[in-house]
Amino acid sequence: MNENTQRVRERIIVALTAAEISAATASDIAFHMTDWDHNLADLMKVYDMSQELDNERVSEVVIEFLAHVPNHVAAARKLIGIGPIEDTFDVGVLKEDDE
Repeated sequence: MNENTQRVRERIIVALTAAEISAATASDIAFHMTDWDHNLADLMKVYDMSQELDNERVSEVVIEFLAHVPNHVAAARKLIGIGPIEDTFDVGVLKEDDE
C-alpha cells in the first residue's frame, strides 16, 4: 500500500469513528474504500487521456475496474449501514449471467 493510500485509509477511519461507527467497522470500510486505489488511478487516466489511450488499454482499465471495485463498494455500503446493493437500473445485477 502506498503512503497516500495509508493516509486516506487512516483519515476515513478517523472520520467514521467520529460519526460513531465502531473502530473495527470503520477500519473494514476504510479497507474496502481504498483497496482499489490503483483501479481509480487507472480510470482517472482514461478520463484525463481518453484520446491518447488505445482501445485495448481503455477496455482493460474498464474491465479491471468492474471486476474489482463493485464488490468493495457493496461491502462498504453494507458495513456502513446503508444496506445491500439493489438492482436500481433493472439490469439483473443480482442474477448470474447465464440465467
